[in-house]
Amino acid sequence: MKLKHLKQEVLNTFRELIGKNFTVGQAINVYMTSPSCIHTEIKSARQFIYRNILRLIETGELEKTSGMGARQKYRLTEQFKIRLGSVQSSMLSEQVESKTPKADPNKNLTERLNHQKLELLTTMGEAEEYDAIYKEMPEMQEQIQSLYNDSRDRCSKLLGKVKALENLISLSTR
Repeated sequence: MKLKHLKQEVLNTFRELIGKNFTVGQAINVYMTSPSCIHTEIKSARQFIYRNILRLIETGELEKTSGMGARQKYRLTEQFKIRLGSVQSSMLSEQVESKTPKADPNKNLTERLNHQKLELLTTMGEAEEYDAIYKEMPEMQEQIQSLYNDSRDRCSKLLGKVKALENLISLSTR
């Protein structure tokens, strides 16, 4: 089967899901928290991810594992890993060819720090909203709990990234 072109944001999203069984919802969460996400609305993000899941199934790079409907689980195949390897090697050769002067590392770190802080605030707001909705509608606990846990986990990871970047910036300014 001929490989179809995939956008970089799709490759970035599914790279994080290698070795895991995942649902469409989990893939959407990974995509929406990714810095390369190009969608702001959940509906358009869901459509985008689902279309790409269908493409990957068609090329044999993704397979269904268990479940049905919204609970359907998927797993990436070795073919996807091979595609990633070829994409990364072509990107590496492009980087070697274009030897441009390096930018100021502090500027890059500061930009990354600002981006991670924004992501952290967004994720914290998401967790707070799930908590508020749960308090108003406790009957929705089953639907909300896993989403809330995922957003809290992302908060912890993002906080770690922010601290690491702050430490690097403080080291480089000494």
